[in-house]
Amino acid sequence: MGKLVVSLDGVVIKDVQLTKDKTTLGRRPYNDIVIDNLAVSGEHAVLQMLGNDVFIEDLNSTNGTYI
Repeated sequence: MGKLVVSLDGVVIKDVQLTKDKTTLGRRPYNDIVIDNLAVSGEHAVLQMLGNDVFIEDLNSTNGTYI
């Protein structure tokens, strides 16, 4: 099982266990992980678990995705 830790300016704002094969992340309320910050696009990224690995794909967000 994967885990996502989201930080902004060095401050942890989300700490989430990844329990689904595919998890969406964005500012809009229908995402699995919602981050209410203007730096985050409405549909920002998707995390995909394959076995013990987790992959992240940016969904053409305005500000990009950094890991």
